Amino acid sequence: MRFLIVTLISLFSISCSEKESHDASQHDSMPMVLESDAPGAGDYSIYQVESNWHNQNATALNLSALVGRIQVVAMTYTSCEMSCPRIVAAMKEIEKKANGQIGFVLVSIDPERDDVSTLAAYATKMNLAKSNWNLLTGSSDDVLEIAALLGVRYQKMPDGEFAHSNIITVLNEEGVIVHQQNGIAVDLTQQTSDIVQKLLETTAR
Repeated sequence: MRFLIVTLISLFSISCSEKESHDASQHDSMPMVLESDAPGAGDYSIYQVESNWHNQNATALNLSALVGRIQVVAMTYTSCEMSCPRIVAAMKEIEKKANGQIGFVLVSIDPERDDVSTLAAYATKMNLAKSNWNLLTGSSDDVLEIAALLGVRYQKMPDGEFAHSNIITVLNEEGVIVHQQNGIAVDLTQQTSDIVQKLLETTAR
């Protein structure tokens, strides 16, 4: 299973880091994946993956520890100065409107540099509340596996930085993908926030 998932990542094309700041053109060329069109949506929980992670608090966990709460997930890295801070900013906008009812996960695509202490410093720098946010680092194989499941494409560049997709994923309480935002434009973030609110209303019934 893991071999198949990791192999799939090699089939993805890589988004160009030089285009990451152009949300409008990215929106046109890379349509947002919605609900049943999202990879694994409706039939596969990413919490079934047997991978091991550490968060910014040095707590060991696997993804199944996130069950029972809607989660908003993105793959970034802490030394990114281009799109990653904007991804985090978009997620914080979603957080404001969710009133602490959902969780947020950042999975590092740069585990060689993003150890626990680096993630902790980044969480402080970005003002990410410990109660709501998990910043995860794991093995390269585990990063590849979760990237394949989330449809995130990334590639290490000669200068040590990464070209990567700007995808924000919403998981339901069971870890199934119900929505993906491809791009970090304000209107896309608002749409994601609206979808999260609908999920919360459904859950409360």
